[in-house]
Amino acid sequence: MDAGEQQRVAGDVPRRRLRVALVYVGQPESELRPVMSPPIGPQLLGTLLLEHGADVELFDSRLQPADVLVAAVDDFDPHLVGFSYLSPNAAEAVALARAVRQPGRVVIAGGVHASIHTEATVATGAFDCVVRREGESAILDLYDRVVAGETLPPVVEGTPWPDMDVLPPYADFDCYRGVYADSDGYRPVYLQLGRGCPMQCTFCELPNRAVFEPPRRRFRTVDRVMAELHEYVRRWGVDFVTIADPIATLNLPLLTGVVRRMDAELPHVGLMFNGHVNRFNRALAECLGEAQAGRDREGQRITVWFGFESGSQRLLDFMRKRTSVADGVAVAQLCREHDVQVGANLLLGVPTETDEDYAAHHTFMDAVAPTFPNPNILNPLPGTEMYDYCAARGLLRDPADYSIWRDVDIAERGAGPVLGIDYDRVLATYRHYRDEPAPDTEGRYQSWAAAE
Repeated sequence: MDAGEQQRVAGDVPRRRLRVALVYVGQPESELRPVMSPPIGPQLLGTLLLEHGADVELFDSRLQPADVLVAAVDDFDPHLVGFSYLSPNAAEAVALARAVRQPGRVVIAGGVHASIHTEATVATGAFDCVVRREGESAILDLYDRVVAGETLPPVVEGTPWPDMDVLPPYADFDCYRGVYADSDGYRPVYLQLGRGCPMQCTFCELPNRAVFEPPRRRFRTVDRVMAELHEYVRRWGVDFVTIADPIATLNLPLLTGVVRRMDAELPHVGLMFNGHVNRFNRALAECLGEAQAGRDREGQRITVWFGFESGSQRLLDFMRKRTSVADGVAVAQLCREHDVQVGANLLLGVPTETDEDYAAHHTFMDAVAPTFPNPNILNPLPGTEMYDYCAARGLLRDPADYSIWRDVDIAERGAGPVLGIDYDRVLATYRHYRDEPAPDTEGRYQSWAAAE
């Protein structure tokens, strides 16, 4: 072993420098740009591994065909391969993991699906080890175990990263350099303000306390967030930021501080984030409005997305949203008053929904008048209460099918993932909101529904 293959660690003990491949397996985000914003997880894990002494390359199933990806991984010849994926891509990830397995090469799995379906993931035989929960500390520990020649346990319990503020900016990996450098006038990046979600929505995996620990709300500082953003603007010419937190408005002083600093230092950079009806106020709306005024000159926008999900209070309660229809209308009005764009998520195909619920949807959407109406069709996710509710009542067409049923799939099959749902009504409503331009008349949703 020459000096180039060694790294000095505490106590001057030499250790091998291993090659690590991190593979993200996901759904294309659009036909033109299968990756709009490179995912946080692989970039962050890869950066931590680089700082830990590894040689790291990232791979993304959305950027190249499977055979090309496998050949690229084999050409890199890693000692350790880590896969990250969600439930809809589990079968694809398992197939890729089997394709890259070789004697002496360790293959691991992580992510939400692996955390929820740990035993099933182990049973595939495609992975030497499965990581549950958060992966930063776990991946560094596993790397050290592989360096030491240890046999890995079949399952490792990841622990929460203790200090969000010491997480480094993403390294400049070859895999995503072209995505960041795409010169079509839109160069986005994901940022995190913190972690932890206190909500208990039945259609989301995060409230699964059998898998994920109760939320420890960990936040970064304004200075650290802004230093990271400046680095990406300098390196990649980033001109748009999406805050990736499930609820970016949990820490209002932090978010407000970031918005004000962006307004003062980076007025050419647009901003988008998820807000929550219960964590949004006039002070934040005013701050966003001031920042938007500065961006008008640069042609950039600020957009707040709200997971309204329904205009029916009965369905909101059924999904345990812990919000009210009236409060949803109020926050949308606040945004409009301050020239902030509103994205409105609407969930269709929910068990127990009725014609009255759909009428309430249309009334609500008229009142909200979102810049971006965003209908979604419910695909019950394993590990959620909604999935368990449907499974217990025999409502899942195929409990083992974790794929995403798109509107085109439902139209082609004449059925959807949940039994007992009027999918003709779902598709008509979905396509209406999806295809509708920005609102310019009052009452268009309600009048459309009446015409139907």
